[in-house]
Amino acid sequence: MIKYLKKIVAVLPATIILSSCIQDEPLNAEADILSCDLSSDKKILILAADTTMPISSITSNIDIPVMAGVDLTARTPKFILTDGATISPENGSAHDFSGGKSVQYTVTSQDGQWKRTYNVSYISVELTTKYDFETFELSGNNKYHVVTEIVDGRTMLNWWGSGNPGYCLANGLATPTEYPTAIVSDGKSGKCLQMVTRSAGSFGAMAGMPIAPGNLFLGSFDVANALKAPLAATKFGIPFRKVPTTIKGYYKFKAGPQTTDKDGNVLDEKDSFNIYAMFYENTDENGKQVIVDGTGSFGSPSNALYGRISNPKETDEWTEFTIELEPVNGKTIDPQRLENFGYNFALVFSSSLKGDVFTGAVGSTLQVDEVTVECK
Repeated sequence: MIKYLKKIVAVLPATIILSSCIQDEPLNAEADILSCDLSSDKKILILAADTTMPISSITSNIDIPVMAGVDLTARTPKFILTDGATISPENGSAHDFSGGKSVQYTVTSQDGQWKRTYNVSYISVELTTKYDFETFELSGNNKYHVVTEIVDGRTMLNWWGSGNPGYCLANGLATPTEYPTAIVSDGKSGKCLQMVTRSAGSFGAMAGMPIAPGNLFLGSFDVANALKAPLAATKFGIPFRKVPTTIKGYYKFKAGPQTTDKDGNVLDEKDSFNIYAMFYENTDENGKQVIVDGTGSFGSPSNALYGRISNPKETDEWTEFTIELEPVNGKTIDPQRLENFGYNFALVFSSSLKGDVFTGAVGSTLQVDEVTVECK
């Protein structure tokens, strides 16, 4: 009995100290919306495949892009907040966003000392057809560039995806312009898109992904699956109700000095780049959503139109390219499906042609500017 009491006495100070540490830990003072969970709006969004829409830390206006003509009288956006924060009106509650109405949400920090107000709107937009790559925002963790488009004076964040979030796992200390995909100042006119094939370091080598090609695509990148299934994590396409026929733009390209494969073997071949586009049916015969990913983008049976750059070459001068989209898989464009946003359009750029199988040359650099999509 005495031994038992001694053990209790010995444990008590540690318990008191631990309890004190827990009680003394300060409450979170952040009051931010980190992202919007738009799962309930999945069928009406003009977004990438991912229905989680990241929110820039510097914005107080959130514009959710949706298809034209949809009912906005009772939408239920849900928000992911900083730890411990609360939001008013209630998260996921229904509100009338029709006619351009906005709803004001107030986020209160866990410690109750800080508040932040957001104005949330749903806006009817369509994917743009001209890309000058003049604007970007920093990712939520201020690590890399997120390419943006300005539509009717509003910044749209969710149309372009890249492998930058995956590279962040391998080299989180890189500066924004040291990432595989960035916006730089020496464009054909103003800024331009720059993609560089980077080494993924020892971390990437251990994961069987020794290089990280620069890439940008209309779509989204699922960082949660970046290591387990990087190709499946690449989700291509944005709903579009015009028929793309021709892609035009300008590029520069310089191949890296040494091409290697996934196992690090040096190959006797020069690296090249890739620019291609596809237009595919985004639902199957049963009405189930179809998202083409990196595992089968070229040969997807959903593809209706496809085109790729011809005669890609190294050049130090801005060089014009033209891509013609041609019918594939024996498909014709269904006007009713088109009107109802039943097709997704994807435009894809990569600094290494075989980057999807981790073959390429570190240092291969592709710059792209003044891209237009001609439609009928």
